[in-house]
Amino acid sequence: MAKISDVISPVELRHRLHMAPELAFNEYNTQRILVEALEKLGARYEKVAKTGLVVLIEREPTKPSVLYRADMDALPIKEETGWEFASRNEGLMHACGHDIHMSVLYGVIKKVLEEKIEGNYVFVFQPAEETIGGAKYVLDEMREKYKVKYATALHVTDEYELGEFASTDGTLFACAMEVTAKFKGLSAHIAQKEKGIDAIKKAVGFLSEFYDNPIDNATKGQRVLAGFGRIFGGSVRNAVADFTQIEGSIRGETLEIVLESFEKLKKMTEKYGGNLEKGSLYPPVINNANLFEVFKDFLNKNSYKFIDCGMKYTGEDFGFFTMKYPSIMFWAGVRTKNKIVGLHNPQFLPDDEVVPYLVDFMVKWLVELYNHI
Repeated sequence: MAKISDVISPVELRHRLHMAPELAFNEYNTQRILVEALEKLGARYEKVAKTGLVVLIEREPTKPSVLYRADMDALPIKEETGWEFASRNEGLMHACGHDIHMSVLYGVIKKVLEEKIEGNYVFVFQPAEETIGGAKYVLDEMREKYKVKYATALHVTDEYELGEFASTDGTLFACAMEVTAKFKGLSAHIAQKEKGIDAIKKAVGFLSEFYDNPIDNATKGQRVLAGFGRIFGGSVRNAVADFTQIEGSIRGETLEIVLESFEKLKKMTEKYGGNLEKGSLYPPVINNANLFEVFKDFLNKNSYKFIDCGMKYTGEDFGFFTMKYPSIMFWAGVRTKNKIVGLHNPQFLPDDEVVPYLVDFMVKWLVELYNHI
C-alpha cells in the first residue's frame, strides 16, 4: 500500500473525474483514473463490462457480501458551471452526479481498508447507466462469482438538502423504454411538392394525435407516461422531407404497462405510415420491503432526515440489480444552497463537501446492512 501522502482523497478524485467525463462504454480514462487510485490503496480489482471495475473486500469468507454500486458515465451536455475543475472534454459533462457517486464509492473503499472495517463487500463501478443499460452487462459477467446477499446504491439530487434521504417501499423508479418513431417519404423539390411524399406531414399527424390522446394516465391502477424530446427530418429546406425521426421514452410502474403502452403507440404510428422501434429498456427499481424498513430505522437512529418520495418516473438501470438481489436504492440530498438546478442540467454542481459527508454515511449504512445478513 502506498504512503498516506501518495493516496488521493475522495474530493481530489472527484475533481479528476469531473474534468474527464466520458459516454457509455467509453469510460476508458475514467477507468484508468480509478485503477490508479485503487492501486495506491492496495485494493484488488477486476475489470468488468469493458470499462467497469469490481473490488471485493472479504473479511469472513464463509459469509455472503453486501454489494454497493456506483455508475460511471457522463452526458452529452456542455458544462456551464465555470468551475475550476469543469469538464475538459468538449460537449461532455458529469451532469447527473456520477463523479460524486464514484468518488464516494472510492472513499468508502479507502475507509474500509484503512480502518479495517469488518464485513464482506462487493464494490461495483458500473459503466453505461445513462443509456444501453450497463448494469445488465456487469451482472452477466459477474454471474454467481460473488456471494451477494443484498445490493444498495444511492443517487445524488439537489431536490433535497444535504442530510436528507428519500426512498419508498416497492417501486422507486419506473420501468423505462426508449422509443423511436420513423416515417419515410419521397423527396421532391418544394416547387413540385405534389410529386413528393412528405415525411414531416406524417410525423406531424402522429404527434397531433399523440398530444390530443395522451397515454399519461392510470391503466388498471398503474401509472404510465410517454413523451418525445427529439425530432429531425429532411435534408434541405427547399425539398419535401423523405424521412422524419422522433425519439422519446415510455415510463411506467411495471414492465407490462410499458409494453402495453408501446403497442398502443405503435398502432398510432402505423396509422400515419410510420414504424415505432424499441430502444434500451430498463426494468423498474423495486426496493425490498424488509430492507426499506431497515433503511428507515437506520436513518432514524442516526438522526438523518427520511422522506418518502413515492415512485419517480426516473429511469435507472439499478433495476437489473433489484431483479437479482434484495435491494434498496435511495436519493441522497446534496443541496447546500437555496438554488435548485436539477439533474441533467449544465449547471448541476454539488459542493465538494458532500463527498466526505456521503462517504461517512455510506460506511455506516453498509456496516448496518452487513449486520442484517
